[in-house]
Amino acid sequence: MRMFVLAALAATALTAPASAGVVYSNNFDSENGGNTALNYNGFNGLTVTNGTVDLVKSGDFGIVCAGGSGACVDLDGSTNDAGLVSSNSYGFNAGERVALSLLFSGNQRNAPPPDSFSMRFNFGGPVSGSFGIESSFFGNTNFGSFTNQTSLTLTVSNIQPNFAMTDLKFFFDPTNGGSTSFALQDGGNDNIGVVIDNLSLSVGAVPEPATWAMMIAGFGLVGAGARRRTARAALA
Repeated sequence: MRMFVLAALAATALTAPASAGVVYSNNFDSENGGNTALNYNGFNGLTVTNGTVDLVKSGDFGIVCAGGSGACVDLDGSTNDAGLVSSNSYGFNAGERVALSLLFSGNQRNAPPPDSFSMRFNFGGPVSGSFGIESSFFGNTNFGSFTNQTSLTLTVSNIQPNFAMTDLKFFFDPTNGGSTSFALQDGGNDNIGVVIDNLSLSVGAVPEPATWAMMIAGFGLVGAGARRRTARAALA
């Protein structure tokens, strides 16, 4: 049985027209002509700071990207210093769900120990609302409300080597308008990190509650254990 821990944290606080749909998307296939580049920092709409990441063509170094082709990103580059990947800023209005989606896998060179990575929203000013996740592996969970925060962070821990590509969406439903950028960072510094692919940010109307199952978990740690891709969530 593989065990993961998701930690959702609300940290210590330019309005755009109403919109719906994807405002940023990158499957990394066209980056660097689709070829591998170690310590890459030429991403469309993303900047790497405080370390490095590797752009990897599917098949190189034994890494297989989503769908078995194209390119993907190893969040722990080749300098023993995992990179921080940050985006541009995007606006949202009250009542518009902002969702950061990606596919991730454990490191694919089977190098211990288990790894971790974080997904983070950085707000341009204080924001209030609620936040949660959607995932076919972890299930759907609403972590509850937050008030006048400047950032929200989701950390996925204890990711086993060679864990298969898995979808994860981290979202918030604001009660006031504002702007946000997002950031991604691996938790290790051994040059072999979590692999991500099919990254996107969407802004749109909040789905009707009947369209997905919510489990109120509150702030704190959410432990999710799984066997054969089933998941459970519990407040810790």
